[in-house]
Amino acid sequence: MTPPLRFGLLHPRASSAAGWLDMVRAAEGAGFSSLVVPDHLNDQLSPLPALAAAAMVTDHLRLGIHMACNDFRPPGLLAKEAATVQALSGGRLELGLGAGWLEDEYRNLGLAFDAPAVRIERLEESATVIGRLLAGGPVTFTGRHYECRDLEIRPVPAVPVPIVIGGGGRRVLSLAGRLADIVSVNTNNRDRHGLAATPDMRPAAVGQKIAWVRAAAGDRWGALEINVTVMVAAVTDDRRGYANEVAPRYGMTAEELLDTPFALIGSEAAIADSLQRFRAELGVSYFSIHSRFLSDLGPVVAELGLPTEAAG
Repeated sequence: MTPPLRFGLLHPRASSAAGWLDMVRAAEGAGFSSLVVPDHLNDQLSPLPALAAAAMVTDHLRLGIHMACNDFRPPGLLAKEAATVQALSGGRLELGLGAGWLEDEYRNLGLAFDAPAVRIERLEESATVIGRLLAGGPVTFTGRHYECRDLEIRPVPAVPVPIVIGGGGRRVLSLAGRLADIVSVNTNNRDRHGLAATPDMRPAAVGQKIAWVRAAAGDRWGALEINVTVMVAAVTDDRRGYANEVAPRYGMTAEELLDTPFALIGSEAAIADSLQRFRAELGVSYFSIHSRFLSDLGPVVAELGLPTEAAG
């Protein structure tokens, strides 16, 4: 069955409570199926409190974290907070988990920034514990990094919490293919961000990433939802001209920029066609869009977006 196209609004900041809640209401009214908040220490809202507030003024908007840094919170505590947001929202949370990648944040918090393999190993243990706790527990677990005995959380979610695992490398994407409900395919930052990471947006790289997910998922592949975060967006009648001008900034050719799901460029009709093609060819059906692109892509979302009703 072909999954519906879904759109998440990535919006981390607000100057006031009123401004935050206004944006939340606007996202729901504009056809977005989810509101997504990243998990960083910079000038942004902390995701779980922000999502709990958003739940109070919305009816069907799903509420996501992109992605909760695994090393910032013990798995039992994160599961408890997630279960609380799930209860307050009537079953609308999407719990995003990531291995962590921004070394400066670790240093500022006084945390050891271990090698990627170690951080991903911790993420796998944590995702396992969180999944079992959210399913009802009690959980007894002994791993290399985490241990718990007869641990339970209350309230147990009446509606299952979809687990989102995001990353850009083979190991974390394979983990996502095995354990996640939603896989967020990202650039492989390796402690890079911005333009330094964008060669990983090339179509060949994206295809390889999705192949890793598919191989690890096996029989689960058909049930997975694949997500990307749009990094370049422009509504223009001169699609080729815009790509020729912008692509060199990203270390890509114009053809590569027009052929990656990380970029949506062209007229509204052309962007709609691209979205349908990425879904058909790559299996990508869930697109997170930063609020800075809202004026450009809002009409496309309004035309194609299908709000997801919370179960129960």
